Amino acid sequence: MIEFSVFIYGMLSMFVLLSAEQNRRLARPNPQMVTVVGWGLFSMSSTLAVLFGAVGLAVALGVHVPGLPDAALR
Repeated sequence: MIEFSVFIYGMLSMFVLLSAEQNRRLARPNPQMVTVVGWGLFSMSSTLAVLFGAVGLAVALGVHVPGLPDAALR
């Protein structure tokens, strides 16, 4: 399931970036849907970065993180 989610995230990201670049080259404004999807991807990426950073800090400080396999910590 995670592979499918990463694939969809990548496809949406590329669509937004390519659409924005083409619109910039043609001096056109971006459609509202491209802007909304771009902000949604930005929000999701920022949230995941903060969460993964917090988990990484907790692991570095030796805090037990439930659901994280012990083999991943070695």
